[in-house]
Amino acid sequence: MRAVEFLERPLSGLAPCYLLKGGDGYMAREVVDKILSALPPEDREFNYDEFGDDAPIGDVIAALETMTLTGGKRVIYLRKRSKQLSDDDKKALSSYCAMPNLNSVLIIEDTPHAYDELSGYPTTIECTAATLEEMKRSIAVETGRRGCTISRAAIEKLAAYCNLNYGRVAAETAKLCDYADGGQIDEAAIEALVAPDAEYRGYLLASAFDEGNIRKALNMLTGMQAKGEPAAKILAMLTTSFRKTFHCAISSLDDRELAAALGTTESSVRTTRRIIGERKRSVSGYVVKLKEQTEYLRELEYKFKSGVISEDNALRLAVAKLTAVNKREAK
Repeated sequence: MRAVEFLERPLSGLAPCYLLKGGDGYMAREVVDKILSALPPEDREFNYDEFGDDAPIGDVIAALETMTLTGGKRVIYLRKRSKQLSDDDKKALSSYCAMPNLNSVLIIEDTPHAYDELSGYPTTIECTAATLEEMKRSIAVETGRRGCTISRAAIEKLAAYCNLNYGRVAAETAKLCDYADGGQIDEAAIEALVAPDAEYRGYLLASAFDEGNIRKALNMLTGMQAKGEPAAKILAMLTTSFRKTFHCAISSLDDRELAAALGTTESSVRTTRRIIGERKRSVSGYVVKLKEQTEYLRELEYKFKSGVISEDNALRLAVAKLTAVNKREAK
């Protein structure tokens, strides 16, 4: 089961064992919090324990077998480990999962190959970043649950503004529903109440230059500066966006691997690669030009950080370069 699916469903009961795979720490934490929500608030302090990196598996199992003072369920969270389990620990944990204490809940955050022997026993939840479609469905479900409606275009904009960050989407959706108070949420509400993610703003600015839409790029730049955005931050946004686009153009990694390497989402990588394909068909030597612009921006950022030029001069030079190169491409 995907984490997003688990989080959307009403919690009708708890399984005795959960294995959280996928490596997304935020999604894993959300799953743990939902499981904990099944405990009465007064029980959570005494009936919940976390075991860290080097915790002996014997201690974990002993805690699971211990009766609670209140008679309710005990929840034990075994966090990701940096070391592999010994053969004895694997056998002990496998034996427990095969015949668990039904008054306890064990949550295991997966470490690659550490818990392969448990296959078939725990309920497995894939804690990977939500896809665009999952995010859109989650927004629609949550707004409906709160008695509001939201347009398809507004869903798209909210997901993009939040850069598919599930935690931020959840918080912004709650805020928007409070504002709408049972009414309709449209694009205007998103624009008025949700600040675009820094990565997304950088992407929009870089894309405007890359498309040769210089007027749009300069208008966006003027708007950022009018809101007090420092030149160094704008330059960093541009550099990061061009760097990620260049890696999307040349990397042989698949979308998921590249997203992990770049610290972004699979959806972002897929979208960028689709746009690159279109640009390569319409612009001669597009990847070479992309490489030159990326290296120039990196050089400017290095000079600024080294004190050779000021941040304002670095940004002016960056804008001049991107304008000159892409204006020619737009003709």
